[in-house]
Amino acid sequence: MSKNFRGVRSDQRRVFRPRRKRHAGKVIRQLLVVLLMLAAGIGIAVVLHQLPQQVDVVLLVSEAIADLIRGIQQLLEAMLGLAAVVLIAAFVVLASVLILGGLWRLFRLLRLLLSPASQGRRWGGARDR
Repeated sequence: MSKNFRGVRSDQRRVFRPRRKRHAGKVIRQLLVVLLMLAAGIGIAVVLHQLPQQVDVVLLVSEAIADLIRGIQQLLEAMLGLAAVVLIAAFVVLASVLILGGLWRLFRLLRLLLSPASQGRRWGGARDR
């Protein structure tokens, strides 16, 4: 950086510059934030300490785990059912394509056999594809 960007007193070293005054408002605000954070943390710790007396924590945790396992089981069953539906739909599409393809080829074969073209052109002629 050039001297122009450093400020007016760029020739003085940082060590010898006069200290800035701290504003009382910033200190009070920081102190207030610290006190609020400490009060909130202590309040939460007290609530957590009294929680086992009011609620059976082991029962609560075991029910939560059982609900989680049931939910995962239902999700897997739903995914399996959806996969079955997708597989059936794929088989329906495959069967439709095979039937339409077979009918189209049958139609072309019947048209080739029943057309009034000559025998030479019918088998091995230029018209065959």
